[in-house]
Amino acid sequence: MKNHRKFYYNKKWFDFSKLVKSRDGNKCLKCGRAEPDVVLQTHHKNYKPRVKPWEYPLSDCITLCKGCHSREHGIVEPDSGWILISIEDLGSKDGICQRKGCGTEIRYEHITYHPQWGHKTVGSTCVEHLTREDQFLSKEVLKIFKKTSDFVKNSIWKQGKTKNGNTYLHTIHTHHKVRIYGKEGYYAFLVSLKEKGVKWYINQDYIKVKKDKNLDQVKELSYLVLKGLTTKSKKEKEMLRNIYARIR
Repeated sequence: MKNHRKFYYNKKWFDFSKLVKSRDGNKCLKCGRAEPDVVLQTHHKNYKPRVKPWEYPLSDCITLCKGCHSREHGIVEPDSGWILISIEDLGSKDGICQRKGCGTEIRYEHITYHPQWGHKTVGSTCVEHLTREDQFLSKEVLKIFKKTSDFVKNSIWKQGKTKNGNTYLHTIHTHHKVRIYGKEGYYAFLVSLKEKGVKWYINQDYIKVKKDKNLDQVKELSYLVLKGLTTKSKKEKEMLRNIYARIR
């Protein structure tokens, strides 16, 4: 555990975390609060063995405040995600609300259930709080993160060779093509667009990537560019442009 924690006292992690927070507008994507009102932290949505915290695609991470982060990991009783099972009328205030910090005497017992926390009996006021759906401030942005993460994880990449004999990786996504050239520390990518029914591709600008990016992070950048070039939604195009500008 100590060896795992030491990774989080590393300049590469601090720089990576700062980049995630900047991409998310320096606010918690769950409750919308920002510093100095709360402490912001970077949350990994999944964990990979033998992968350092700063080597993840940024789309696998989101910014949460310390409280929301704790709830996400089950350290603190969650204030959402509960399901109302039944309501019982005790006839008088013989019950006690079990929500942490409440303890109010109640007449109507609301039996709730959470997949990680089991059953809990609460009053009518607390049940409205516990069973509300999560209100993410930017659901559209989170959808972009999900699609980007899917592209990085699920795309099938093949190896090709340039006329000079240099190797590159390439994949097809919705009939468009992405190529990644170079090696760790010297990556660049090229997006080529193709209309349905047309045989040829139209190459876009050749984009060099900063030296601190690993391969998954380059794939992530290439997807954001591809999606930005192909979406017809002005709103989505602007969100993609902002995300790319913050993490490139």
